[in-house]
Amino acid sequence: PNTTPIVPPGGNLKFQVKTFSDVGGNSSFWPYIEGIYFAGITGGCATSPDLLYCPTNNVTRAEMAVFLLRAEHTAAYVPPAVGASTGFADVPTSSVYAPWIKQLAAEGVTSGCGGGNYCPNDPVTRAQMSVFLLRTHDGSAYVPPAATGVFSDVSTSYWAAAWIEELN
Repeated sequence: PNTTPIVPPGGNLKFQVKTFSDVGGNSSFWPYIEGIYFAGITGGCATSPDLLYCPTNNVTRAEMAVFLLRAEHTAAYVPPAVGASTGFADVPTSSVYAPWIKQLAAEGVTSGCGGGNYCPNDPVTRAQMSVFLLRTHDGSAYVPPAATGVFSDVSTSYWAAAWIEELN
């Protein structure tokens, strides 16, 4: 019941473990979800009664900090202790996400959402995600090439247009 059949060209039947009960092996996202699970980037969203991924849930900015740093530094990575302040008015040092958020800022991936805040409970927009991913991968000084209008729904004057197009 926890396997998904995979039939490669040539006809040999192979079985792979289906980790999350809410992500079918027929989902086009299944291999990517399994990949980030086995890489230790995510453990899903619930463990009882079954391991769940919650594929339709939004990801918060706090959760994204953990995903990004684990993807960059490996699943075993533990960020430095927070100390006296996280650097963000809306992230208390007692938050389980505080070390992750502080480290993401220390690496120059984010400066928060404005006004000295990080907005940890806000969902990550696709525009914000494009900046997070590219800065994590290419470094805090990375600047993408100018937008050329690849997407009809993203104006080249939109603040994140170049970041969005770079992920294309």
